Amino acid sequence: MSQPWQQQPDGGYGQQPQQPGGFGQQPNPYGQPQPPQQPYGQPPQQGYGYPPAQPQPPGQPQPWGAPGGGFPPPPPGGGPPTNVALAILAAVGAALVMGFLYAFIYDAMFDENTGEVRQISYVALAIGAAVGVGPAFLARNNWGVYILGGVLALAAAIFGELYGTAMILAEYSGTDWSAFKIFTVEFSNLWDLWQETNEAINWIFLLLAPAAAIGITQAVARRVR
Repeated sequence: MSQPWQQQPDGGYGQQPQQPGGFGQQPNPYGQPQPPQQPYGQPPQQGYGYPPAQPQPPGQPQPWGAPGGGFPPPPPGGGPPTNVALAILAAVGAALVMGFLYAFIYDAMFDENTGEVRQISYVALAIGAAVGVGPAFLARNNWGVYILGGVLALAAAIFGELYGTAMILAEYSGTDWSAFKIFTVEFSNLWDLWQETNEAINWIFLLLAPAAAIGITQAVARRVR
């Protein structure tokens, strides 16, 4: 007598038993379950003990030097570094040099026939420009040093005329006194004589020196911006 047909527990008539874990996978020899397979197209997950990756917001630039990073940082502003002490020292040195140079020019401009000194306006401009170069390049945007340079330029112009007057007196007074001795010993009398012989136009020429010193600092400041 024939037996009634029964469905096999293996999933159907004539089917082979399925391997656990998918096609072609071997059973885990250690008895641990296999990790679930990642769907196609998704990034792999970090294993145990690794911190999860932080998501990057869209459009955020990476640090410079990293793969896919942003642009390199812009270069710092041009021009030499500021040095107030060196700027003051340069202004003082230029004032001394230009003061003595102006004294020799002042002596050379003396006219024996008229007893007057011919004024040259561009000499004061040259004094101011020479004194203002140091503060212009070494103390940028420092108005304290700029004003000091203007004062030194005016002092250099006045010193040049005073020492030039002493040189004229030493040459034409008929004494054996040198210009340095007249300048140091008879300074008060030399000052009075210089003021008496000065005219209004001479003071205007003297004021050109500090104006040129301030002007050269502003011209350099505009160029290095």
